[in-house]
Amino acid sequence: MSEEQNYQFYCLSFNNQTRKENMQRIFKKIDIDCKIYEGVNSDDIRLSKCNNNNEKKVFSCMYGHLDMINDFYYNTNKEYGVFCEDDITIHKDLKTLMPNIIRDFSFMKLDVLLLGYILPFKLKQIVNYTYFPLKYTPPNNDDFRYYNYPNDLWGTHMYMLSRENAKKLFDKYNYGYADDSLCNKKNLLFSVDWTLTKDGNRAMIYPMIAVENNMTNNEDVGQRKSHQGTYCNHYNADTFII
Repeated sequence: MSEEQNYQFYCLSFNNQTRKENMQRIFKKIDIDCKIYEGVNSDDIRLSKCNNNNEKKVFSCMYGHLDMINDFYYNTNKEYGVFCEDDITIHKDLKTLMPNIIRDFSFMKLDVLLLGYILPFKLKQIVNYTYFPLKYTPPNNDDFRYYNYPNDLWGTHMYMLSRENAKKLFDKYNYGYADDSLCNKKNLLFSVDWTLTKDGNRAMIYPMIAVENNMTNNEDVGQRKSHQGTYCNHYNADTFII
């Protein structure tokens, strides 16, 4: 199977027809097949032990990602799964870039690669960072580099998993972890940002491939500024699908 065919894209779009149609439009424009998953409703039995609406929202998102990972592992034979959310814009050359991304992913023996995330500032092209140590510079490629990232880098706007790690993550977080987290909130968090992007050998690509589209409506002022800063520093109309 060729590298070009050896991946499957998924997008989580919960209860928002406008966002769903926009993501369908974007993926069609870049000629990538993407399965749209409509998410987990509040009456799902898996959310029945949540104490409030905020917990239900967080758990719904986490189960939405786990459901996509489950579909990738059990219903495809692809080696790589790419998962995203519906509030992003995507690099117009992503399909062309995928073979090199897969090559680099394999060379670094990664479990997870962040393709889109929250970073409200630019990384200058220097050799190293204390907080974001350089992990790998692909040969003959000055456009992209790969960095390690700290535990407090957030955002699951787009990430890529190996087939092996997808199974590990699903088995670890799908069975009982959510209920345990309700009893032990200090040590366990059933949230995408704290789990799926933090396990295993990890890296982030820079510049990012997917950027949040600046339509966040987060009520927290600090988070809203962080999201807006990411868009302002990384979106470029010549690079990303409008």
